[in-house]
Amino acid sequence: MINPMELFKVKGLLGEFGTNHPKFFPFLQAVAQAGAKEGTVVEMTVTTPEGRKMETNLRLSQSDLELIRLIRELAGDKGGDDKAAEQPADAATTETQE
Repeated sequence: MINPMELFKVKGLLGEFGTNHPKFFPFLQAVAQAGAKEGTVVEMTVTTPEGRKMETNLRLSQSDLELIRLIRELAGDKGGDDKAAEQPADAATTETQE
């Protein structure tokens, strides 16, 4: 069973994360609105302060999409509030074609 106090803690940390990284949640929303679905590939690059670069990718499964939906709900995004539309497109995401 999930401890309700831990859920409040997670919600608070998600709020702080959103404050610290204001483009992240609008980016996820823009991706979702663009049609992220099962089979979508997400690529990530992490660069340490020392300059070491690590890269990976993952193909979204249906359970991944459910997790993302739950995280968005915990963050207070119920889907009706279009925060991505309030910002210039390049503030939320950079789209490239290969």
